[in-house]
Amino acid sequence: MKKLFSILFVVAIFAGISFGQGYQKGVNNLNIGIGFGDVVGGYGSQDFPPISVGLQFGIHEKISVGGIIGYSTSSESWFYGKYKYSYIIIGARGEYHFMEPSDKLDLYAGVTLGYNIVSSSWEANNGYSGYSATASGSDLFYGFHAGARYAFSPTFGAFAEVGYGLGIINIGVNFKL
Repeated sequence: MKKLFSILFVVAIFAGISFGQGYQKGVNNLNIGIGFGDVVGGYGSQDFPPISVGLQFGIHEKISVGGIIGYSTSSESWFYGKYKYSYIIIGARGEYHFMEPSDKLDLYAGVTLGYNIVSSSWEANNGYSGYSATASGSDLFYGFHAGARYAFSPTFGAFAEVGYGLGIINIGVNFKL
């Protein structure tokens, strides 16, 4: 977790040398973020918070489309042992941008539809050692969000989102491509 924040901080320092612009048609946004709150369809308690990388393509003055990839883990303890789960989310996103083109601020809302690849494993307690099992289950993933991006420079900014999907709150850095 500490490494992730260090990497995001270093990327932010190097990218923040320019000046800013908000959303407009033809602008492509790369978001790298971390979520707080469980992934939709998650089990047990969260061990590793949802991290994600998303790319949005501005196809209209008010609409962008793109994709997102996310990862998280959780675990669930029982009397006989512990289940561990990992989640890889691959999805498509669409966003509606509420404001007219701005130099700094972009307010938006959107939906996500994709696939949640779930893997699980069982670790038995000492009295039951020798038993281990691996299983997996995957399903449709959906979510919705409302968010804001703020540009510190023409190529670098920050974003924050609230919603249902890859965590309840997502924050991170934004790069204009």
